[in-house]
Amino acid sequence: MTLLSPSVSESQPVTPSPYSPLSSTTNLTSTTTTTSPSPIQVSVAIADPSLSQNSALVTQLVELINAVYTVAEEGIFNDVYRRTTPTDLRHLIETSELALAWISSNPSSPPPSKPDDPSAKIIGCSRVQSLSPTHGVFGMLVCDPDHRGSGAGKKLVEFAEGHCKNVLGKSVMQCELLVSTEFEHPFKVRMHSWYERMGYKVVRIGDFGREYPHLKPCLVTDVEFRVYEKALV
Repeated sequence: MTLLSPSVSESQPVTPSPYSPLSSTTNLTSTTTTTSPSPIQVSVAIADPSLSQNSALVTQLVELINAVYTVAEEGIFNDVYRRTTPTDLRHLIETSELALAWISSNPSSPPPSKPDDPSAKIIGCSRVQSLSPTHGVFGMLVCDPDHRGSGAGKKLVEFAEGHCKNVLGKSVMQCELLVSTEFEHPFKVRMHSWYERMGYKVVRIGDFGREYPHLKPCLVTDVEFRVYEKALV
């Protein structure tokens, strides 16, 4: 599932959960992209596997992801549920499945070349992975609430699409959204509309309990598991 901060979350039909920013000057074949026309310049790249050993960075990301999901999944999961752990996140970094979005800690300066640079500030991330020979998927899409409106969420998705198309050779992108059928969650309503504006359409309603059996016991409401797709053209 994908979340872009409590302001934006998702699949693998049956494999590990992806439950889970770019500029006008960006070449999608590049593994790093930087915005220029926006007020805040944002860079995005797949995290170098060596960053899995950076405990401070891993801790920072885990705290950000879980804080965002706590708000965005309120009323859907119980209090025991946590979106990720340091072990899980290190694995995503080691397998080159985590994209990071960062800016400069100095608003008047462009982002440094690496997210672990002392002057860098990480403001978001997303899991990006191969789902099948034709499909890629993004999930765990998170942005720092302090940077809503920066375009980082859109840039992360566009980067994921470009990476899957040009690096992984995929023709279709997939994401997911878990929605309660017992109440209307404002965040989920916004996410559905946001996905549609990004060109994604619901292609099926999945069986959440079958695809994520380890998470089913954490549910506290009946849910609809929406699977979205977009052609990468």
